[in-house]
Amino acid sequence: MVMGYSKFPDIRRFSWESSKQQSWNTTVQKSASGRIRTMTNQLYPAWTIKASYNALTDEEARQLLGFVAERKGRYEPFLWLDPEDYRATGVTLVNTNGYYQALMNVGGYVEPVEYIEHVTVYVDGVKQADSAYSVEDGAIKFKTAPSGTVTADYTYYWLVHFSEDGITINKIFDNINKVSITLAVVR
Repeated sequence: MVMGYSKFPDIRRFSWESSKQQSWNTTVQKSASGRIRTMTNQLYPAWTIKASYNALTDEEARQLLGFVAERKGRYEPFLWLDPEDYRATGVTLVNTNGYYQALMNVGGYVEPVEYIEHVTVYVDGVKQADSAYSVEDGAIKFKTAPSGTVTADYTYYWLVHFSEDGITINKIFDNINKVSITLAVVR
């Protein structure tokens, strides 16, 4: 467990298809003259992730069924290590009240991440000892404030829950199972 949340089972090595949907809650007002005013109440987008696993073994299918049951469907959030978006390398971090928040960068759009591991921190390109800092809620805090540029490498997780209250696993052949899941990012 990381930060009290369970991790999704590591079944990423098999054939899969995925999609990510980003949505914003934007209000658009158009005046009689045609002028448009827009507003959003969201600081970050809502993300929906869909993944299909086409070749799960019977054991992996049972493991996934147990994981969903332990979460009680969509009741309990968990950590998702996305097959494509999970690693940050050489990210420049900004000091905010003594904390350096970890970030993910998706095509130039940056948002904070709260669940990281395998962290390596550098100050002015020099690797720092693990004892020089701590990591909490995706933020790096130094025991002694550094006086240079802080960069970091890390693995980050998405905090999600199942969009449905259960899953259906289809048995295709002996020891070959197929399942599709939809996840929603939790803030």
